[in-house]
Amino acid sequence: MNKEEVTTMIQDRIAEGSNLSVTRVICKDDVTYYGYFNSFSDFSELMEKNRYRFIPRNNSKAFREEHSKKGVFSTTFSIIINGEDILAIEFVMPLHNPEFN
Repeated sequence: MNKEEVTTMIQDRIAEGSNLSVTRVICKDDVTYYGYFNSFSDFSELMEKNRYRFIPRNNSKAFREEHSKKGVFSTTFSIIINGEDILAIEFVMPLHNPEFN
């Protein structure tokens, strides 16, 4: 995927304000991530460099609990994915597990 495709998909998803489905990010290095993108304060800065913060699904509960307690989206539970490594972004399944809602 090129930078514009990646950016458009992520921005559209964030603009919807919907994280009701799991995002699958398939990368060139034969790694697949499951979770979701979130807009942090460094979103624009990273986007210029074709890099994006991603909350892996296994960190989702801790991320949301910290946000509930402190009212701030902390990058502690995020990873940064390089856009040039992304082959595909797919929205794959709804989140039915209560710990992710």
